[in-house]
Amino acid sequence: MHKIKIFFIILFSFFSMTFSEIQTKVINISDYKTPEFSHSPELRTATENENYRLLVYDKTAIFGLQDKKSNYIWWSSPVEDLSDDIKPVVAENLKSSVILKYGELEKHTENNYLRSGSTACESGVSDIQNGIRIDYNFENFHFYVDYILEKNCLKAIFKTSEFVEKNNSDIATEITIAGNFGASDNTENGYFIVPDGCGALINFNNGKINSNPYKQKIYGENLTAVPEKNLVTEQAYLPIYGIVRENNALLTIASQGDADAYISANVSGQSGSNYNTCNFTFILRNTDNYYMSGDSSERLTVFENGGIDCGNIEIIYYPIVKENVNYIDVAECYRNYLINECGLVRSVAENYSPLYVKFYGGTKKKKSFLGIPLMQKQKITSYDEAQKILEKLGNIKEMVISYENCTDAGIENKIDTDLKPSGILGGKKDFNKFRNFIDENNYEFYPISENIEYFSGNGFNIFSGAMRISEAYAEIPDYNLAFNTPDNSRKKRYLLSPENFNKINNYSGKIASSLYGDYGKNKITRFKAMEIIKENILDKNIFADGANAYMLPYSSHIINIPVNSSGFDISDMDIPFYQIVIHGIIPYTSTAVNASADIADMLLISAVTGSNLYYDIINSANEIKNTEFNNLFYADSSYWTETISEQYNIISPILKAVSNATITGYIAENSGQKITTTFSNGNVIKADFSEKTIEFNNKIIYSG
Repeated sequence: MHKIKIFFIILFSFFSMTFSEIQTKVINISDYKTPEFSHSPELRTATENENYRLLVYDKTAIFGLQDKKSNYIWWSSPVEDLSDDIKPVVAENLKSSVILKYGELEKHTENNYLRSGSTACESGVSDIQNGIRIDYNFENFHFYVDYILEKNCLKAIFKTSEFVEKNNSDIATEITIAGNFGASDNTENGYFIVPDGCGALINFNNGKINSNPYKQKIYGENLTAVPEKNLVTEQAYLPIYGIVRENNALLTIASQGDADAYISANVSGQSGSNYNTCNFTFILRNTDNYYMSGDSSERLTVFENGGIDCGNIEIIYYPIVKENVNYIDVAECYRNYLINECGLVRSVAENYSPLYVKFYGGTKKKKSFLGIPLMQKQKITSYDEAQKILEKLGNIKEMVISYENCTDAGIENKIDTDLKPSGILGGKKDFNKFRNFIDENNYEFYPISENIEYFSGNGFNIFSGAMRISEAYAEIPDYNLAFNTPDNSRKKRYLLSPENFNKINNYSGKIASSLYGDYGKNKITRFKAMEIIKENILDKNIFADGANAYMLPYSSHIINIPVNSSGFDISDMDIPFYQIVIHGIIPYTSTAVNASADIADMLLISAVTGSNLYYDIINSANEIKNTEFNNLFYADSSYWTETISEQYNIISPILKAVSNATITGYIAENSGQKITTTFSNGNVIKADFSEKTIEFNNKIIYSG
């Protein structure tokens, strides 16, 4: 009788749907076997527009986003009967549309969780304009999330200013919103797209149940926090993830709250669940660790002072329906979002593929003076030497030149506010001569001073630095390369407070990919730091060394875009998702060609990812021993000027042919040994990593 009752109610709600449409997997009445579903206020349409319908079960607060053309439904939580043999906490997780993490101030502990799918939560659904509001009432917390249906998407909006903490001793630290949206069971095929480095795929049900779940902070770790490990991983530059299954895909964007978010993904079999899930978790209050008497066994958690100050949280869900939909379509959807909603403007000209050259000016080196070892300035590449190197590359007409540590402040690792030329590199006279040479040849020039980590001087001292949550100043240690541990014998640098970002005038370099807060008396969260950076950028002409998503509208060039992911065990395949998003929009490079262990492979991957060629250059490697440029031994100009010209003249013609086209196809075969990239103007670039060849429109143009 229950099945008959549910059938007629759903038929009334969806009078335009046929019986066969209702009997699909995505809304199969026979799947609803639990008492919760059969006795709940039945599935209803909360709101709809020409493209989508928002469905909701009022009692359970489970909702669905239905595409009207395909009738496919993305559910906020599994609607199937949950197996009796899973742990209760796992079942609660799957049924929960929010999970709240909170800390106990007096105990200095944080690992406490509240789940909306448990009996500890009273939830209620009410209709609002173009959507629904779900209220969550726990013993010590009350809040709501609005789900608004728009023409092309669904938005989840959580207003942190409306969040109520009823008990001053319990404070919220993290929230996961719609953490099971689009969850797929172990019978379905598909994959997740995660923004790890260039991008990676995690296949559903890949059997990697003994691997750690995927978890990565958007925009990198908070540099202000106490560094515990110097792990080598790629950064997540984009606040997105994607779900692809059958002929349906879902692009999910953290459009607000991204500065304090991380992505998690699990495959079936992990954490005792038969579902594959991917979601955002948002940090409401940051925490840090404090060690009593330096003993790591006595670790206490300290909490960010004051109220929740991370800005509002917004998640946007873009459904994509297409036959054989894939990650290319998801990337295109995100590109359109950046252009239409974030002010990203196409800046790549037709037939444009410059050579990128990065010079390194000077550094500090320990030298003996009257028998006393002192740190003194050391020339690596002078202005005159840099000009002579460029003259040897004179047959290349398009170049983008960056120059790191080309001022005294840069050489001394001090905050640079005026870009004053360094005397040890040739002074103002040689610098002006160098600049005139660049202007005469119509090259682009970007002096780089990395104004993030610094030593005291030039009006900046320890009090100009960012503070940790523990109220200690953030110090950046050097690491011992042999043991991968902090080297306490070296002088530590400070981390410039975002409060002082308005005192610097050069936002090029790594600041485009670095985000951190200052938790001193003025408390600047990562969200506020991100806003300060955007407010102080005077023009959209940033030369970015890596670029977080919020910097894309301001970046004229981006170097060092990764060509691989971090290689986490749970991942199955690297994809150039970042490159697919911005190719034809912003000119970019991969990592330096001459820094690669396999030059031929670097040329091949540059070609198929549409990456312009980039080289690190110093005048001579003789002076870099025992300096911060120890690793630049490969960049000695005497080995590279002729080779650069040869490689550029081979690769640049095909990159020019696709410079302002978007990537419309990317196929990797034979475990990535053969890659074919198709561009929107019809050109095709192929790379064979076994044969070391590059093919352009069926003609081999390079054989390494």
